[in-house]
Amino acid sequence: MTSPWHHKPFTFRALAKTFGPMWLRCDVCRRYARFRMVDGLADIDYRTKTFSCSRCGAEAYMAVVEPIKETGMADYRLDELDNPQRHQAAADRLTGRHPRACVNLAAGELPGRKVDGRR
Repeated sequence: MTSPWHHKPFTFRALAKTFGPMWLRCDVCRRYARFRMVDGLADIDYRTKTFSCSRCGAEAYMAVVEPIKETGMADYRLDELDNPQRHQAAADRLTGRHPRACVNLAAGELPGRKVDGRR
């Protein structure tokens, strides 16, 4: 017999109670950090929050398994910061101040690639 669930569903508190310790990982700079539930975040709906890397500003993802313990992710580095600040590129991306430039693929080549004329 089990006791009733005491936590509001879809909150970070319920997620932490279900999965235990979690991590945030950045696939661009291949770093990860332990997810710390700061004040006020415990009862927030996790489906409405996004995370970003404080080093490069790219989107960060939640992981329930430590990234270096997964196959193919041995090169991820633990990067714990005491007081992480939001990267300016992430703030611009989230507020829509500086939209990304559109990539024109009409010529069939990726931008920045040199074309070898001998081929």
